[in-house]
Amino acid sequence: MTPPVKARSGHILLDPKRSYKDLVRVYPEIYRKVVEANRPFFKETEPTMPDVLLEENLRDLRADRKPAGYNRPDAFGMRLIFPLVDPKRSEFYFSKPARGQEVVQITEQVSQLLRRRGLKHVVEYDRLQLGTPRSPPGFPTPSASSSGS
Repeated sequence: MTPPVKARSGHILLDPKRSYKDLVRVYPEIYRKVVEANRPFFKETEPTMPDVLLEENLRDLRADRKPAGYNRPDAFGMRLIFPLVDPKRSEFYFSKPARGQEVVQITEQVSQLLRRRGLKHVVEYDRLQLGTPRSPPGFPTPSASSSGS
């Protein structure tokens, strides 16, 4: 499958026989890619925060637990999320608030890294369920059907 040019999220679903523990060897490199993608949004007041988060995530992976990932409060930053979708399958994804090439690029780079390390996986894009549309307070909620009849 050819990857899209732009995406809001890039999902990597590990083979069902794999677990979080299998990511221990490659996770530092995946994490560094996300930190580098966020360099323009990095706050100088938190210089050791990425290192601390990396160690916490590695501790969880070694114990075969779902790690926290990288979900910093940067408005336009790249996020690395480990969702709780299917307890039988380890999954993570990269996302940004707007569709962009960066999400596709980092997803494809990490996919190549995992293939080189022999970790079977599937890549999918824009699988996020964003929920129902919302309106600002005081305005009617948009609905799927129009009430013009």
